[in-house]
Amino acid sequence: MHEKGFAMLILQNACFIHVPKTGGRWVRQALLNAGVSFEDFQLHNTPHVNLQDCPVPCRFKFAFVRHPLTMYRSYWQFKMTYGWDDNNYFDRDCQSGQFHDFVHKVLTQHPGAYGRRLDEMVGKPDREIEYIGRFENLVEDLITALQRAGEDFDAERIRNTPPCNVSNKLRFPADYSAALESQIRETEHYVLTRFHYA
Repeated sequence: MHEKGFAMLILQNACFIHVPKTGGRWVRQALLNAGVSFEDFQLHNTPHVNLQDCPVPCRFKFAFVRHPLTMYRSYWQFKMTYGWDDNNYFDRDCQSGQFHDFVHKVLTQHPGAYGRRLDEMVGKPDREIEYIGRFENLVEDLITALQRAGEDFDAERIRNTPPCNVSNKLRFPADYSAALESQIRETEHYVLTRFHYA
C-alpha cells in the first residue's frame, strides 16, 4: 500500500524539502536508519509545499533535483502504479495510460513545468537554499548535506538503506521517442543549464 506523503522533514539543524520524484521516501527511511531525529511537516494535507512555507527558514535547508527526462518518466510510472490525483491540476490535465500521450500533454499544456516548480521549492538561482543535491548521486549527496548541516548520523547506515517506494517499471515501460526527448530538453533547458545536466 502506498503511504501518505510529507512535504518537509524538520531535523535538529536542518530542513529537508521534499521535491517530487527525487527519492524523498528513501531519504526519510535513510534518516531513520542512521539515527537522525526529525519531525514530518505537511501543510494543508499537501504532500509537497513551497520554500516560502518552510516553518524553520533560518535552518540549513537541502533538497534534491533530477534530470527532467527521468523525472517525467518516473512521475508517469509512479502515477500508473499508485494512481492519479484528481485534486492535482497537473494530473487532471496530463493523465494518460500511455507515456507518449502523457509527455505530449505536458509539452502542450505545461511546458517548462518542472523548472517553475523547482524555483518554488528550492528558490530561484539568486536566492536558492543552502544545498541542492542530485537524485543521480542521492546517497553521497545526502551524506554531504547532513555533514554540512552539522547533523549527528551514521553514514554507513545511510549507504546500506535499500531502495523504497519504487514504481513498477516492468509493467509500465516508458521510453521517449527522439522527438519527445528533444522537446523536453528544449522546454526544460532552464533546469538542464541551472543544475549542470549535460
